[in-house]
Amino acid sequence: MEELTRLKNIIVFKDAEIKNLKNEIEKLKNIISFFPGIIVILDKYGLIEFINKEGVEILHYSSEEELIGKNWFDKCIPENIRDSLKFVFNKIIEGHIEESKYYENLVETKIKTLKLIGWRNSYIKDEKGNISKTISYGIEISKESFEKQKIGDYIKIFDILPEAIHIIDREFKILFFNKVFEKWNKILGFTTDVIGKKLFDIFPFLPEKVKEEYEKVFNTGDILITKEKNFISGKEILTETRKIPIFEKEKVINVITFIREIADTLKNYEDNIL
Repeated sequence: MEELTRLKNIIVFKDAEIKNLKNEIEKLKNIISFFPGIIVILDKYGLIEFINKEGVEILHYSSEEELIGKNWFDKCIPENIRDSLKFVFNKIIEGHIEESKYYENLVETKIKTLKLIGWRNSYIKDEKGNISKTISYGIEISKESFEKQKIGDYIKIFDILPEAIHIIDREFKILFFNKVFEKWNKILGFTTDVIGKKLFDIFPFLPEKVKEEYEKVFNTGDILITKEKNFISGKEILTETRKIPIFEKEKVINVITFIREIADTLKNYEDNIL
């Protein structure tokens, strides 16, 4: 798998200016694999290069291996609309993305049932600047929201990831805070009673530019990947942060933040006190 540039609706990458996107997708693979909806990367011939676990389940397949390397249109699109969708796909490969950024169509599952999916599409360019792949995020139309009943599933996933993760709404209120973040707060002397409270009240040291970054994600739907240096409780903390929008239809309603420590300051501190 090569480059990943944009993922719309739950996660979005928009032409991120990152030199080595191959490394970025490896970092994010374990995260996007569990996201709700279908995340699929196709090469320029329509062959499936990546599909997430939830996508496999939605299509009623047993494993990614049943789909990787297969033609998406021949495998997962009903015959009566196959040619028209191949046309749409080829237009994206040619660079005509604007009219196809959002598209709705039926998919055919392994057990021959049909599901209506709303897709947000983008592309991946090769080293010469030519479009070499498409990346699409699709969710069932009837499920096009960040459903509260599924938050329990996300919590289980986010609590086993090594990143510190939180979710905020448009008022910057914290809706979710994973176990890694809770440990960090304990080490740094911050409260762990954060649910329903505003992010910038919990972390008053955050500069104004961080608020501006969140506002940009809410307003544009773009993911932001940044690196920060903060001095907290006498410790220099180096982090890499991904701010990822969550959509309801065309509006960003929440932002998931993944924070990875670069220098292991907190991890080493935790190891020393255990």
